Amino acid sequence: MSVQNAGVARRGRRAAKGQVMAIFALIAVLLFAVTGLAVDAGLSYLSYNGAERAAAAGALAGVPYMPGGFGGIGCASGAADAAVCAATARDGYADGSIINGYPVSVTVSRYPVGCTGSACSANKLTVTVKAYVQPTFLRILGFGAHPVTASDTAFYLPPIALGQPGAQLGSTESALGTGGNYYFLRSEGYGNDRSEGDAYDPNNVNMTTPVGTCTVGGETTAGYGTSTDVHALSANLGSDVTDATLTGAGVNVLPERGGYNFSVAVPSTVPAGYVQVYNPAFAPDNGFNPSGGSYNMHEQDTSFTGNSYTDQYSAMEYTVFQVNDIFDHTKDTPLSQVIVDPLNVTTGIVGGVNQVTSIVDVRNGQTLVAAPSPANASITAAFNYIVNNIYHGWMDVGTPPVNSTKWKVGATTYNILHVTKSLAAGSLAPGSYRLRVDMLDWQGLRPGDDAGAGASPCSRAHKGYAIQLAVAGGAQCADPGCQVSALDELAVYTPISSSGSGFSVPLFNLPNDYAGQTINFYVFDVGDVGGSNQISILNPDTQSCSPNPAPCLLTASSGVPVFDLGINRNTAPTPSLAVNTVDSCASTLVQPVATQALINTDETNSCAGHASPNIFNSRWVLFQLQIPSNYAAGNGGWWNLHYTVNGTATDTFTVVVNYASTPVHLT
Repeated sequence: MSVQNAGVARRGRRAAKGQVMAIFALIAVLLFAVTGLAVDAGLSYLSYNGAERAAAAGALAGVPYMPGGFGGIGCASGAADAAVCAATARDGYADGSIINGYPVSVTVSRYPVGCTGSACSANKLTVTVKAYVQPTFLRILGFGAHPVTASDTAFYLPPIALGQPGAQLGSTESALGTGGNYYFLRSEGYGNDRSEGDAYDPNNVNMTTPVGTCTVGGETTAGYGTSTDVHALSANLGSDVTDATLTGAGVNVLPERGGYNFSVAVPSTVPAGYVQVYNPAFAPDNGFNPSGGSYNMHEQDTSFTGNSYTDQYSAMEYTVFQVNDIFDHTKDTPLSQVIVDPLNVTTGIVGGVNQVTSIVDVRNGQTLVAAPSPANASITAAFNYIVNNIYHGWMDVGTPPVNSTKWKVGATTYNILHVTKSLAAGSLAPGSYRLRVDMLDWQGLRPGDDAGAGASPCSRAHKGYAIQLAVAGGAQCADPGCQVSALDELAVYTPISSSGSGFSVPLFNLPNDYAGQTINFYVFDVGDVGGSNQISILNPDTQSCSPNPAPCLLTASSGVPVFDLGINRNTAPTPSLAVNTVDSCASTLVQPVATQALINTDETNSCAGHASPNIFNSRWVLFQLQIPSNYAAGNGGWWNLHYTVNGTATDTFTVVVNYASTPVHLT
C-alpha cells in the first residue's frame, strides 16, 4: 500500500470512530429517555393508583354522612368532609401534606361536580385527590414534577323508611280510619306471648302456664318454642350504643334486647324541632275513648290476672339520640331520656258524660282525682294537666313538662315523669335523630336485665301510641322535609272495619335507587282476623305497574317467592318452606306458581278435610320482592300492605323490610 493510501485509510477510520461516538451518544440519550419514561411512567402509575385508592376510600367513608354532613369548604367543615379526609390520610394522602415537595389536595364535592341546590344528588359524593410525582431519569432531561389526579364517586342506597309519609307515624284515636291513618304503633310487655303480634317479646310458649315467676292467661294457642329474635338495634347484637356511652352521657342503660327505634329528620328549613309521642303513658282504661270515636288504644286491663296486678303494667322509656352515621348507630349520641309511669285510669258517668274520674300512678300508688281538694291543690292540678295533655295527648319527650305533672303529699313530691336528661337546647336543630321506645316493668326496671334488682317479667301491657315531629308552638311540622319513620322494624295494631273491599296500610318507602334489586319483606303474625283474609303487597309505581293503574299487585316474570320461616326471622328460606299463594287450603306447601305478592290466610281452620297451612300465628312470612328494573318510585314510593277482609282486622303484626347486600357502593 502506498503511503498516500495509508493516510486516507487512517483518516477514514478516524471519521468512522467519530460517527460511532455520535450515534452511541444519540442512542444513549434515547435509551436513557426510554428507560426514564418506563421508570417514571411506572412511578406515575403507582402514584395514581395510590391516589385513586385514597379517593375511593374517602368517597366510601364520607357518603354515609350525606347530605347533612356535607360542609363543602374543607376537611373540618362537615362530618362527610372529615370522614373523607381521615380515610385518604390513612392511605397516605392527607390533605395539605407534602409529597415530593408539593402539597396534596383532597377535594370533596356533591355529585355531579359543580351542581347546586336540587340538581345535586343527596346520596352521592365525589372525592378528588391530587398529588405530584417527581421524575427520576427524566429530570436529567429537564422534566419537572407533574400532577396525578384521581376522582371517585360513591353512593348509598337510602335506608328503607318504614311507616307512612310525613311528619307523623301512627294515628290518634280521633283520626284512625281517615286519611291513611290505619294503625296505632304497638309495643307489648315482656310477659306477653309473641303470638299476640309483637315479634320481639321473648316468650313464645303457651301463656296459660307459668312464665318465670308470673302466672298469666289469655292465650289459648299452642306453644311454638322460644324464639332467638331480638331487635336489630340492641346490645345483644352489638349494634346499638354501649352501656358505657349511655352512662357517660348521663342517661340510663337500655334493655339488652333492644327497643323499637324511629328515625326523625329535621330539615335545614326548620330551625327547631320537637319529638312528640301521643299517649306516652301506658294507661289502660277498659276501652274508653276520650275523643268519643269508634276506636280505642286497646290497652284494657280487664285481662290482667296472676300474682300481682301491678306487675302486669309497664313504664315507658323514651330516649332521643343524635345520629352521626345513618349506617352505624353505635356512634349515636344520647341527647335526652324520660320514663313515664304506668297509670291505672278509671272512668265514670259524670253529668251524663263518660269521663276520667281518677288516675292511679301504679309506680308509687298515688291517686289523682278531678274533684277539687283545697287541702292539696297540687293533686287536682296534676290530674287536670295529665288528662288534658298527656293521657291520649301529645307530649314532648325531649323536654317533658315535669313541673306540670308533679304533686306533693306531705313532704314527698311525686311525678309521673322521671327525666334522666333533657335536650340541652330545648329543641332539635336541623339534622338526623333517633327515638328509641322501650317498655320497662311497672317500677321502671329492665325486665330480664335487672332481675337482681327485682325487675318483674310479668307485664301484659299492649301499648298503643303515635309519634310526630312538631315545630315551635306544638303544631305538626308541615315542611316536606320533615319525616318520621321506623328503623328496621315496625309493630302496628289495625282495628279497622271493612265491608269486604278491605283497606291498604302504608308500610315502607322505596326510592328509585332500588330498581332491579330484591327486597326482603318480612311480616310476623299477620292475618289474625278471626276468619279468611287475603293479604297482598301493592306496588305504587305508575311506570312499573303499566299497563295496570297504580297501585298494582306486584308481579314479576319469575314470581314472588313467599316463605313461612316459622318463629325465627333468620331462618334460611328453602324450597320446603315455600307458601302456596294460590290455594290457602292446600295440604302441601309448594313453590308458588302465581306471580303475585299475596297470601291467603284462614284463621278459623275452615278448610274442608284438613287444616290450612296458611295460619301464620306467631310466625314470620317472607316475601322476596323483585323490584322491576323500570321502577321509578312513583306516587312517592310508598308501598302498601292490603287487607281484603270482611269485618274488623283487629290485628297486631310486626314488619321488617331490608336489603340484604351492602348499601354503599362506588359508581
